This record gives sequence, C-alpha cells and structure tokens, in this order.
Amino acid sequence: MSVIATLGSRIIFRVSDKDALLLQTMTRQVAGRWTTHTTFGTKPRAEFLGPDNQSISISVYLSSTLGVRPRNILEAITDMVESGTAEYFIVGNRPVGANRFKIASASEAWNKIYNRGELAKATVSLTLEEYT
Repeated sequence: MSVIATLGSRIIFRVSDKDALLLQTMTRQVAGRWTTHTTFGTKPRAEFLGPDNQSISISVYLSSTLGVRPRNILEAITDMVESGTAEYFIVGNRPVGANRFKIASASEAWNKIYNRGELAKATVSLTLEEYT
C-alpha cells in the first residue's frame, strides 16, 4: 500500500491493489498579518504583526469501485468537523505547516446512489484551517 497523505489516523489517502482513497486537488494559503499606520504629510507605514493562520482546500474523490465505502469516509469527516478534532496533515511523510489543522467545513456531492440508497460515488471538498 502506498500512502500519499494522512489527516490524523482516520483519513488516510492511499493507493493499493485493493483500494484507493484519492486526494484530487490541494491549494494552500499562507499569509501574514499587516496593519497600516497613517501619518500626516507622508505615505502610510506598513507594520508586520506576524503570520496568519494557514488554510488548505482539498478535494477528495470517493468511489466504491476503488474499494472504499464513501459513506463511511463522509461520516468520519462529519465526526471530525462536529467534534472539533485537530490533526496533523501529512503529505509524502512531511507535515504541511508546523501545527495541526481543523476541518473548518466540508461540502459533499453524492454523485451516484445505487438501489436501496447505497452511496457508490461522492466528492467532498474540505477546508482545513491551522489550529494554534
């Protein structure tokens, strides 16, 4: 099994001959906090206050044809959001950022539902925010 990334111990993005949990896209925002002081007769002065919390947006593809149970993954994500769980986000054996991340929001698209309501394919978009 080849692990691509992890969000704590509950969500493991992986590819193997039996299953695949795919991390489709990822964007990361790193910013600083600044303020501007206005002064009479001169240009405003900028002052760096420190780093801002980082944020990450990821899109995850879930498919029963790839050996995962989409509904189970979605329930684990919902659990993490509603309990306020903060975990390290690891990509390629290296942490992204220095701190843990919380799932600030999750947006699900149920793409294919089989007979009796079995979810076969879904896409979930996650917004992670640095937890300090």
